[in-house]
Amino acid sequence: MLLTREEMGFDFQGAKFDRVKDRDLLAWIASQFLYGEVTGIQVGKWILHAPDVESAKFLARQCIEELQHVDVFVEFFKWIGARPVKVHPVVKLLSSESSDWEEHCALEMAQGEGFVLMIFYAIIACIDDEKLAKRLDAACRQEEGHVDFGEQQTMKALARNPKLRKRLLGLHLLSLWVVKRFEKWIRRRVDKDHPVMRMIPDYLARIVQTTDLRLQRMGMTHKPLAEFGRLETFRYITGALARKFARKFAFWRWFRKDRLTETYMRDEYLHEVMQLAEVRNAAGIPVIKAA
Repeated sequence: MLLTREEMGFDFQGAKFDRVKDRDLLAWIASQFLYGEVTGIQVGKWILHAPDVESAKFLARQCIEELQHVDVFVEFFKWIGARPVKVHPVVKLLSSESSDWEEHCALEMAQGEGFVLMIFYAIIACIDDEKLAKRLDAACRQEEGHVDFGEQQTMKALARNPKLRKRLLGLHLLSLWVVKRFEKWIRRRVDKDHPVMRMIPDYLARIVQTTDLRLQRMGMTHKPLAEFGRLETFRYITGALARKFARKFAFWRWFRKDRLTETYMRDEYLHEVMQLAEVRNAAGIPVIKAA
């Protein structure tokens, strides 16, 4: 990767989640991850668009790894004794499918997986279960490979076609704008007395700072994002969206069947977690209800 674990880390000062008291909160957090890992499975479609055999082989391995990460979060739900809930619209937006190979590598792999990786690091630091932390750390090492792949492919694409930079940077800026709005939404709802959650605004700011550094090292931009004026940022974003919306609203996409990201909550694979939650509910143990 272009950044080290230390550069992507955040000091939570020993703060931990309480598995019992924070069950609802942990279930909400894990549900956002579950959605992200399910969208990751769809990386298989990009095998057809891979520029070479090695890239296709990497994507095939990644698809299996994303399925393994779903297993990890199924274990996480069992650990807290809760069921998955509906994903937040912001997470759904940030996980939306890319329009082409270059966008997939830059947005979903380098940036998106980079977001995921930093939150993985945070969960490991803030849970008090060695076995689950080890499973999450193994997932981290795989995610690091995904981020590295996205970074390398993006730099190769920019070297082949420097004109891509403007469009991809615009989409990056849009994603970061959404993350900043999400941070404000969280800040209004955060428990300022909670040992972990009171640090979340600073933590999300750290994610933005780290992404800024990654963009510079990939050659996507040659100056910090703080030096971009509002008008300059607006031009980049609107230019990038013009092509994306043209593809999004093409008439043939209206007839697309539901994908796994729309049906996974009803999938038999999650039956055991749902059943466990029903047992806990029948026993009078508080459990999150499906949205």
